[in-house]
Amino acid sequence: MSRPEGWSVSPELAIPATLGRLRFADPEVEQDYRTWRDQHMRAFAQFAMYAATGAAGCAWIAVAFGALGDLRLLALALISVQIAVQLRGASVARADPTARQLRFYCALVNLTGGTLALFITLPLHDYAVTAACVTMAAYFGLTMFRLSPLAALGAVGPYTLGAAIVPVVWYTTGDLDGGQLAIGIFLPVTALLTGMMVNLALEWVTRQTYVDHLTIESQQDALFEERTNLARFMSPEIAETVHRSGVPASTHCEIYSLTAVSIDLRGFTRFTQRHGAERMVEVLQDYYTAVIEAAEEYGATVKDFAGDGALVLVGAPFPRADHTRAGLRLARDMLIRVREVTARWETADTPLGAGIGIASGECAVGALGLPSSQLEYAAVGTAVNLSSRLCDIAKDGQILMAAGTARALEEAPGWRREIVTLSGVPESVEVTIEDTLHPHEMIPADRPASSTSIPSQSRPDREAPVALPE
Repeated sequence: MSRPEGWSVSPELAIPATLGRLRFADPEVEQDYRTWRDQHMRAFAQFAMYAATGAAGCAWIAVAFGALGDLRLLALALISVQIAVQLRGASVARADPTARQLRFYCALVNLTGGTLALFITLPLHDYAVTAACVTMAAYFGLTMFRLSPLAALGAVGPYTLGAAIVPVVWYTTGDLDGGQLAIGIFLPVTALLTGMMVNLALEWVTRQTYVDHLTIESQQDALFEERTNLARFMSPEIAETVHRSGVPASTHCEIYSLTAVSIDLRGFTRFTQRHGAERMVEVLQDYYTAVIEAAEEYGATVKDFAGDGALVLVGAPFPRADHTRAGLRLARDMLIRVREVTARWETADTPLGAGIGIASGECAVGALGLPSSQLEYAAVGTAVNLSSRLCDIAKDGQILMAAGTARALEEAPGWRREIVTLSGVPESVEVTIEDTLHPHEMIPADRPASSTSIPSQSRPDREAPVALPE
């Protein structure tokens, strides 16, 4: 997938590094790399410690069975100490979470092990044995211990150069001829040079791995931030559906049996005209928060907000069998929460209220639009349209339920049914009305008079609000 034109690249993806000198240009990045490298080398160092212990154990057995003659006891003691140090290094590699001591132990074990191999084999006066033992120690120090180039050179260099000087000394004393001298120098020097090349290559690869690590980490952070930001512009349930199913699957509409709950403020147009856009934004912020919190409590999905109106779906995109009952409970709770908001902001000359419309039925739910362009998660069906129409004519404190919704619920005290005419609906429909407030002069809706309001009728005064059953 190509990056859309105009999208910026995260700065973490282009860290400046001078890998020719095996050092990052940014000191903070270099320091972070060193910390990361210590953690990265722990497993390698642990295995190297055990491998070196095995090699030292073999040397201990060889000495115990007669090698070195008079120096046998001293050699056995020194090898035993070396094995103990190596096992301690393996313990540090396994247990130290920061790996701060690991580099020291790796360098120490290799330096002492190589030096010990050099001095134990010198009495044999066999340059081939000395070169082989020193080369094996150098191999561990330059490759398996994963030391940095300078640390590896500091640990391996002394005993390797010492192994190269020994043939020269033996040549001057007449113990070696010219050919043997050349071989004696060639083996340790070649081990040092080739080992350093491998070490430098490993260091370069390790730094590249670190850059890849940062790239992946940066991409993960960017994706998480993008998903979080997108979730702020849509319902978390919708965002989770797209995340799980992917965009292609989300564009496929599915049929859900759901309850649509539409809510709209009353008196908000007049309030906005009197108090201005800044106050309007503050009210809407509190209003949206109340709606979202109520929807989350009942497992509903806020489909969208349109000014001072909102559409909430109960039963999609996650189906539930009790969506009708949950929708009514959600409507009641939303009215309570929203009226707390309106009570904080309304004034004597600009009262605020809210009305709700509820309808249940089957709807097609999914993302509509071009997959290659902008998509909108939509719910299409009679229930959504009917809940919106009922919300249009609901007065302050009223919950208007479609006939199908009301029949699926247990009738509550105070419910009444009326036949109304709705805008865009050719035939009159029956609605069930639940008043949650004392009868009073209702605040007119902000909608244009394109829909016929509920016919006015006389209602007996009540001493207290109707108790809303759970």
